[in-house]
Amino acid sequence: MYGMREDAVSGYDLLRGVTVIEVAQLGPDALGGLLADMGARVIKIESPPDGDPIRRMGALSVGGADGFGFMHLRWNRGKQSIGLDLRSAEGAALFRRLTADADIVIDGLRGGALDRIGLGHAELARANPRLVFCSLSGFGLDGAYHALGSHGPAYDAYGGLMRAAPGEKPGDGPDHHPIAMYAMGWQAAVGVLAAVIRARATGEGAMIEVAAADVAAAWYTDTVDAALNRDAVQPRPGFADEGGRMVNWPRMGQYRTRDGRILFFQGYKDKFWERFARAAGRPDLLDIVPGDDAEAYHDRLFDALTALFATRDRADWMALLIEAGVPGHPLNTPEELAEDVHFRDRGLVYDAGSPATGPLRLMGSPIKVHGQRFAPAIAPELGDASDRILADLGIGGEEAARLRAAGVVV
Repeated sequence: MYGMREDAVSGYDLLRGVTVIEVAQLGPDALGGLLADMGARVIKIESPPDGDPIRRMGALSVGGADGFGFMHLRWNRGKQSIGLDLRSAEGAALFRRLTADADIVIDGLRGGALDRIGLGHAELARANPRLVFCSLSGFGLDGAYHALGSHGPAYDAYGGLMRAAPGEKPGDGPDHHPIAMYAMGWQAAVGVLAAVIRARATGEGAMIEVAAADVAAAWYTDTVDAALNRDAVQPRPGFADEGGRMVNWPRMGQYRTRDGRILFFQGYKDKFWERFARAAGRPDLLDIVPGDDAEAYHDRLFDALTALFATRDRADWMALLIEAGVPGHPLNTPEELAEDVHFRDRGLVYDAGSPATGPLRLMGSPIKVHGQRFAPAIAPELGDASDRILADLGIGGEEAARLRAAGVVV
């Protein structure tokens, strides 16, 4: 039903046989989500009675106030959920049984959360020496800010990725879409999977730590490296002017087209610039060349291109650029992206849904495995797989009912 395989747990089959025990919520959900996309069995441990708050978060949802949020639909797809009270002795014992045969444990709460309740890496590794344990948090396990609570945009603010706008009312200026909150899962996946490869070869597990703030700090590594070596930094002759601005910068910028849309033009290299000028019927643009007054040159070229791009619709410019072999692409809004011809051609959307949500079309994985179709199970409700997970541990019937009645399991 709803375009899913009945036996679907994950997307692809590359990590079939890998078991992940995830204790995470909000942004750190992404690591388990990426592993589930690749075929791992991800058992999501959620705290009763409400579970992961991301399930009902976000300004937009499917099915109204009680419906799934889109971050939950993305980051928790393909996982199996069990509500488990880890602060109870019985809940902790069940957790240890689950992790004893697991390949990966994800601690995606505030730094060191599992360690603080006696379920950290050192404790679990005694029973499972090949275990790969990943702490995924906002500001890490040490450092001046590590104990502070944090939210997604905080990491970008710390790492120099957020535009400074003091005095603006929130929501009045350009929206900032968090980067590190989304990217930390990718970074963590690389470290975790590398550790799993070693563990399978040697039997030696690992403790991996990834902080979203560190990911933000490393996002524009070249600019941070330049700041660390500011006494040695100089503009590259012939590439940048004295202010650090690239020469010919107007040949790689944003321009509004006749239909009000925006094109990101990238005719920076001379060979592309010449092709563009001739294909657009404007060889006179080639006569605009740098002189002694760099500012006047940039202004003149920018004004000429602004007027030129306003003469045709964006689709017409894209057809010209493709025909001429000149780099240039739409600057899309999310709504425009959903309709973009290249986006549609790439097949990045899959069908999903449940009786509660109805049929949905959702953004899939940017990773393509040729010969396989990406069709993960929809993100779960709290405890949707509790019976199955307990059964795997040999627990059922009256014992399962007792654990539920005691609030140990949901």
